[in-house]
Amino acid sequence: MTMNQWNEGDVVVGGLPLHFYRTGGTDKPTLLLAHGFSDNGLCWSRVAREMEAKFDLIMVDARNHGQSGRGICSSDDLADDLAAVISGLTTAPTFALGHSMGAGTVAGLAARHPALVSKIALEDPPWAENPGIENDATAEKRREGFRKFLASVSDMSDEAILAMGKKQHPDWSDDEFPAWVQSNRQVGSDALAGMKYRDWRDNAAKIQCDTLVIYGDEDLGGMLKEPVVERLIQGNDCFSAQHIPGAGHNIRREQFELYMKAVQGFFS
Repeated sequence: MTMNQWNEGDVVVGGLPLHFYRTGGTDKPTLLLAHGFSDNGLCWSRVAREMEAKFDLIMVDARNHGQSGRGICSSDDLADDLAAVISGLTTAPTFALGHSMGAGTVAGLAARHPALVSKIALEDPPWAENPGIENDATAEKRREGFRKFLASVSDMSDEAILAMGKKQHPDWSDDEFPAWVQSNRQVGSDALAGMKYRDWRDNAAKIQCDTLVIYGDEDLGGMLKEPVVERLIQGNDCFSAQHIPGAGHNIRREQFELYMKAVQGFFS
């Protein structure tokens, strides 16, 4: 199935449209895909093409991203959004896979709505070795950096954004860049306004389903460190882990074949 044959639409939650793309067919097990910060649902396209023969794939644009609605929200709001998408589009429980911000969102989904998911996989969640709720000053510093990034991107052509992306990520497949370029133009200014890094231990302790944590190499930009992985596995019997060597934070984009082997093996 080609991308122009994929379905797309909106699930409306409290008057806010959440945009989604869907492929694979509803007669198959459902796998919900949650993207990272500044990406959009179509940034999962390469994974979706690889998995659509065996899964009903739903790729969601998070609030303030892609074609979804705008407005200040918390990480719990994003998790509840995914719950609404599942309830609106399919029969629970489903599988779910998230990257970075989306990994944290999927973990929140499993913690807050355990009946809706049966297996989840988390690609390099941004969980710190010394967890805690981010203070206001640190959060505002991140927001200011984000505002400057948005302002710089708004002045760039698509060709310039593409050139920047290829310079920053020379090991990515060309297939990754069309959605990535588009997604950088679609980030709403409220994307960080209501969000702070939170203590991930709260959600991790509440997860009741099989959970695979996929992590890369810290020296290549991976955010999840070995001590955190060990703490997750020791703290909750539901967790298992897969290290992907030669990858940093964008694991599927940097070591696609190894990543797909891990993901497909887990959800099979």
